[in-house]
Amino acid sequence: MLEFDIDSIRKNKLELLDCQVDLILKSLEMYSYMYQFIYPRSNKSMTNEENLRISLVKDTYEQILNEYIVSKRKNKIIDIAEKTKNKKVAWQIKNVMLY
Repeated sequence: MLEFDIDSIRKNKLELLDCQVDLILKSLEMYSYMYQFIYPRSNKSMTNEENLRISLVKDTYEQILNEYIVSKRKNKIIDIAEKTKNKKVAWQIKNVMLY
C-alpha cells in the first residue's frame, strides 16, 4: 500500500534518457489501466485511498509528460557522430597549426 505522507514532499529533479521517460510513462499507463479495469473488486466502490492512488498516478503521468514535452522543445538532440566529427576536425586543425 502507498502511504500518502504529505509532510515529506520535496521537489526532485531527474535527468533521464528519452527511453527512460518513455518507460516510466508506459509503466504509469499500465498501472493506471490495471488498477481501473483489472483490479477492481466486483460491484464495490473505490475507497478514498484507491481514488487518491489513481489520482496520484494520473497527476504524475501528466507532470512527467508535460516536463518531457517542454524539455524536447528546449533541448535539441545531440548528434554524437556530428559532435565527434567536429572534435576530430578541430584536433586536425590544431595539429596542422602546430607544425
